[in-house]
Amino acid sequence: MAKQEDQFSPRAAFLVTAASDFVNFNATTLVRFYQPVIGPTAFSLFYALHSQLLERPTLADRRLQAVLLRQLNAGTAQIDHALHRLEAVGLVRTFAGSDDQGDFYVYQLQPTLAPTAFIEDDLLSVLLLEAVGSAAFTQLTEWARRYELASQPELSEVSHRFLDEFHVAAESIITAPTPIKEARQQVRVEKAQQPLAASDFDWPTLFQLLTNQPLVKKDLEAHRQLIEVEHQLYGIDVLTMKELILKAVNLADNHFDTAKFKRVVAAAYRQTGSSAGSQPGDQQAASPADQRLTAKDQQLLKSVTKYAPVDFLQGLKEQTGGFVTASERHILTHLLADVKLSPAVINVLSWYVIAELDNDLLKANFVDAIANSWVKAGVHDGASALLQLKKFNQQRAAGQTKGRTNKQRKNYRGRPQIEEQMPEWTKTSQAERNQKASQKEMQEIQALLAKRKQK
Repeated sequence: MAKQEDQFSPRAAFLVTAASDFVNFNATTLVRFYQPVIGPTAFSLFYALHSQLLERPTLADRRLQAVLLRQLNAGTAQIDHALHRLEAVGLVRTFAGSDDQGDFYVYQLQPTLAPTAFIEDDLLSVLLLEAVGSAAFTQLTEWARRYELASQPELSEVSHRFLDEFHVAAESIITAPTPIKEARQQVRVEKAQQPLAASDFDWPTLFQLLTNQPLVKKDLEAHRQLIEVEHQLYGIDVLTMKELILKAVNLADNHFDTAKFKRVVAAAYRQTGSSAGSQPGDQQAASPADQRLTAKDQQLLKSVTKYAPVDFLQGLKEQTGGFVTASERHILTHLLADVKLSPAVINVLSWYVIAELDNDLLKANFVDAIANSWVKAGVHDGASALLQLKKFNQQRAAGQTKGRTNKQRKNYRGRPQIEEQMPEWTKTSQAERNQKASQKEMQEIQALLAKRKQK
């Protein structure tokens, strides 16, 4: 079975750069909020990369990645895993390149989020909660708000606006000056966040169930994506979601507490996946793509559409005695919230990596590579995901067959096979090789042996 290969190569070169907003990096936030999530090796790797950061770097400044191995005193697999974690939490962006001198990587350091932004992040906050526990998470929340007023008096903002104090020519606002245009062309603008994949969650019923409950209703709409992500990830039904939301209401002001909601969901669904009240991830009607699947594929399709991603992955892990790790929950949530894959597509991906490829864990970079190719191919449901896998396997098999029929065949090390010239005696027939020597030939042989003995 194929395994996920480590991408970190000691022989490859690397450069370290930083994003334009890296000035917002905060070391204390890295220690308090990120380190419990990424672990000590990734934490050390970040500072090892930071130590290689140069002003105005060029390709001539690159060094071999073996430098990082010696500095961290770690193996390639450890550093590879640590790098994946830094990429997953947004602290490093990796770019690959190649030129006459060989392969190289550019590691772009990213700033830390503000503590409050970290807590508001649906993915990072859940991982931090699972890593440090409820008590420590509450302390970190209080630390993040340490400069705010302890009480909440009625205040009215009286701040002056920009144009109240500064005058800017109207023509400069309508048509930006050339230097500003040129500067903006060099700045990358992030794409607007895409909506989540289509869901079967019954929002009208949820709003109706919460109508007479002590809860500020506008909070539900404001945090709709968070609720939707948790529903799709764990398959939480409407009645169960109602109870979880009510447990996360702040009794002092009736506002929906997102941090508390994450703790409640994490406590209810840790390790075991969804409870008895959960429902299928996304039921699909029969499509033309379904008709091209075999009976075995159809059976698998029923499974991937029946279970929520965490449930499905937990079922795969239980077959080998494993369990869903915190990093895998983060990957599944990322596929839902950021990549916008449907639960059924995520389940097919999990099945392919864990069951088909016989891997023990989902790895972020490997999963992202598959997800990226599927998004480009227009995969939108479980059936199209299975068809994409069949297409990939067919292309791979065709490539292997073509390689075997190539005139210059190669062995498993990639070297061409050498065809040796066979000696003349191999060209004689079996009858000629079995024919007995004549009396004259025997006498000649005996004479040669007698001469050899005399020497």
